[in-house]
Amino acid sequence: MFGYLNIEKDKLEEGKRGLWQTFMCGLCFSTKKLFGNAPRMLISNDVNFFNVLFHSVIQADVTVEQHRCFSSPFVKRAILKPTELTDKLAVANVLLTYWNLYDDVTDGGGLSKKTALQALKRAYKKARSFAPELDDMLSERYSELRQMEQAKNGAIDAVAHSFSLLSMQFAQIVLGDEANEHVQNMCYNLGKWIYLVDALDDADKDTKRGNYNPFVACYGEKLYGSYEELKFVMFAVLNRVAMAYNDLNLTKYKCVLDNVVYDSIRDKTNSILERYRNAPTKS
Repeated sequence: MFGYLNIEKDKLEEGKRGLWQTFMCGLCFSTKKLFGNAPRMLISNDVNFFNVLFHSVIQADVTVEQHRCFSSPFVKRAILKPTELTDKLAVANVLLTYWNLYDDVTDGGGLSKKTALQALKRAYKKARSFAPELDDMLSERYSELRQMEQAKNGAIDAVAHSFSLLSMQFAQIVLGDEANEHVQNMCYNLGKWIYLVDALDDADKDTKRGNYNPFVACYGEKLYGSYEELKFVMFAVLNRVAMAYNDLNLTKYKCVLDNVVYDSIRDKTNSILERYRNAPTKS
């Protein structure tokens, strides 16, 4: 369910493309400091987007240093010096990854998912000790989500609501009082978009495997004849994301944030929607 929040490099000026990776490296260094090397392999683009967003929300100046690392052992690269916020997000990334893997395994995920979940348990226990409130919230939201999925709920908004709340409450816990109304609205709708775009992306695969999918549960055999309606649903959410983002009036790291909000996630949505344009109804 993760990996959809990413930059579109071709639409960023060359001198600004490295900023995304600089923030990612800061998150990676925080993860190494707190959990060792293994969890560094599981850092998600989604959490890195919140890394950039939250630093912008609190108007944090960051320090960029030059370091070598295991992915660039010979050439130094620009790395964001870890901050209190990157430490919090490193913890959050471990917890989010754990519960996402746990959900996949509960849904019948294969050996690779089970192995990854087992390998993450030590880091998860440590992360929980740092942020028990966040862990309890994630557990509760995923439990709600599983209950609705097991009931094969066909009300798309109702099913997506749990993941939307997860994203909003994640911001509230990490940012505290800095999570104003616009931050909450943006994160709520980003969470909704992540859940829905993942479901739309996986609809064909879920149908073949007999897994629950909210769009399949809602539209049934008419799913592949519903391009215009699907487009309306997805872009209504994206427009709410953009409206909340505009209301924030952010100034720091805006080139990266603009790229994701105005270009990347919209282009990703259109790319997935193309499968449903003029597609024959599947039975």
